[in-house]
Amino acid sequence: MISKKFKDMFYRPTENLMIPASEVAICHEEDSLLHAVLVLSNSGYQIIPVVDDDNHVRGLISISCIVTSFDNLSLFDEDKLASIKVKEVMNQVVPMLFDNYDLEDVLRLLINNNFVCITLKNGYFLGIIPRKIALERFTHIAHNIENEYELKEIEKEYI
Repeated sequence: MISKKFKDMFYRPTENLMIPASEVAICHEEDSLLHAVLVLSNSGYQIIPVVDDDNHVRGLISISCIVTSFDNLSLFDEDKLASIKVKEVMNQVVPMLFDNYDLEDVLRLLINNNFVCITLKNGYFLGIIPRKIALERFTHIAHNIENEYELKEIEKEYI
């Protein structure tokens, strides 16, 4: 369990770790792979959330997912990319938490994922918490913890 003092430091200057959905690059499940390639290429992200028409999270899409989904599929074959829908190749395993998330759960999911999707209980997409924000907060704590707290020296016995 993460201590209250650590959480207090982690949540400075704000408790809000989430980038709102309105600021997140996404694809819709009915979009073509050509559209997904364009969004991924222009956004600079490796992987982005996929939502349905009601803005519920349905999956994740990445260039890697697109390229490995079909034999002989090239990112330069615009006709084929335009004929395949994102929902046909998206990864349906999504790191996701509800909006009342616990910091420990966020950090656990960020170990193996670039971001965590935050949703309402009905799956409505609210935004993402990127690994970058968590690492920035840890870096800030690492540089400032001794200014905030008196730390005891730990003596280790070596055999």
